[in-house]
Amino acid sequence: MLTVYAIEKSKIYGHGQRAVIWFSGCTLHCKGCINEYMWNKSVGKYYTVEQLIEAISAFGKLTGVTLIGGEPLQQGEELLAFTEEVLKYKLDIVLFTGYELNELNEWQKQIVNKSAVVICGRYKEELRDTNLLLRGSSNQTIIINDEKLKDFYSQECRQVEIEITADADKFLGFPEDFL
Repeated sequence: MLTVYAIEKSKIYGHGQRAVIWFSGCTLHCKGCINEYMWNKSVGKYYTVEQLIEAISAFGKLTGVTLIGGEPLQQGEELLAFTEEVLKYKLDIVLFTGYELNELNEWQKQIVNKSAVVICGRYKEELRDTNLLLRGSSNQTIIINDEKLKDFYSQECRQVEIEITADADKFLGFPEDFL
């Protein structure tokens, strides 16, 4: 089972229209983490690979799936099965991980290699920079495995997505000093 905190449709967690999956559980515990409430793996809902595919299919036409957290690479080898299934649907993957590449085991490396884009490295509060594309601190790197995406990911800019409805307002990204 995969532990998921939330699934959203978004245009700011990578290129194009994306399903964004926030996975619960993280033992890295980066100081100042914006998603600290997701460190606990029991926060969220359990999904099988099939249930998660069904949930993202409900969003309609997508460019790909973004895996974020918590720490996606702490979900276990079932995450590898999920990424393989995503690729069968001709969707690409953007992976956010706090790990450095040299810390990964074999199945985690397979996920990195299957991802079009990987944002990696621990968040460092003292290096916080909200004007970076898809990164919270300047030590984090973007690895582009799909060369046709190089132009999109070479532009540094902050992205914020705001959805206002009668029921609730939703803010994605780093809106705290933007509004």
